[in-house]
Amino acid sequence: MTDLAVVGPDPRFGGGGSAQVEAFLAGARELGRSPELLSAAHPTFDGTRLTVDRVEALRQLRGARRLAPRLKGATSVWVASPIATHGLAAARSGRRYGCWLGTTLDEEWAARAPGLDPVRRFAQRVNAPFLRTVERRVIREAARVYATSAASRTAIAAAGGRGEAELGILPIPVDTELFHPEPEERWLARLERPTVVFVGRADDPRKNVTLLLAAWPDVRARIPDAQLRLIGRPPGGALPAGVVAAGEVASVVPELREASLFVLPSSQEGFGIVVAEALASGVPVVVTPCGGPEELVRESGGGTVLADFEPETLADTLVGALGDRRRLSEQRAHGRSYIEIHHSPARFRMELAAAFAELDRA
Repeated sequence: MTDLAVVGPDPRFGGGGSAQVEAFLAGARELGRSPELLSAAHPTFDGTRLTVDRVEALRQLRGARRLAPRLKGATSVWVASPIATHGLAAARSGRRYGCWLGTTLDEEWAARAPGLDPVRRFAQRVNAPFLRTVERRVIREAARVYATSAASRTAIAAAGGRGEAELGILPIPVDTELFHPEPEERWLARLERPTVVFVGRADDPRKNVTLLLAAWPDVRARIPDAQLRLIGRPPGGALPAGVVAAGEVASVVPELREASLFVLPSSQEGFGIVVAEALASGVPVVVTPCGGPEELVRESGGGTVLADFEPETLADTLVGALGDRRRLSEQRAHGRSYIEIHHSPARFRMELAAAFAELDRA
């Protein structure tokens, strides 16, 4: 018998969604549980081009039919996923279950839409009615629902037709021992030749890296020694002077610790785990008004939230930040302290234990 069945996305996708799921599994293990992750395999990773599972609605439906019977014997059932559609098996199982979600379909789709080709836009329109129905059912029928941030809670509640007060928040934890600041003097010395860092899938329209690349020539003109490092899958096309596409790296830890600023120009994020990791590393952050990261930066005092999505605004903000050492030092301290208090693994374990207990009482 499975102690804790966790329904989620294919873990091979990586990124923030996988980080969320891994945090849930690790927290459960540290609480003495034995979680088993159940997911519908995505054909992208199997090299299969012609299969009905290429249609997302059919993939989720077929996966739920296969996984639902495996949930019946589990002691406890949870959905841990960036979006609720991965949890259809839990809703079909007839079991009481809890959800921990990051965002909604509409928010994610709206952010990605500008960069989608016509074929993918068409596929999204075809899949949307069924997937929205699944999302609403998974959220509405859950005995307990938690978001990753206050910013995402509002949208998740609306998508499920539930009152916002019904949803709790489980803050994604950050390993503050792994992600820690460099000594102040060494970090300040690097400002002579500052490095701005972005981490993420730069080819994902939702990350909005085109905004950053549009702003960078202005930054470079005013700070000739500045360098922009893109960590993760690179964007297409030529890059402006002073931009290095480093690609995927074994660890983002040294990249963050050595950064003068971290920038996230996303159109939308439910939480933005890499922003929290940057703050834990003592790196001031510049973000767009995109949801979870915006909330993190405002509440921590660890950086700056842009007023809009204009390249000129981003360039002015980056140049102004890099020229104010006193403010950067203050933001380093504030950001680190906030993550230590609100996103420590110990706090997450405590709140996860309370969530488990609430589901058991539901």
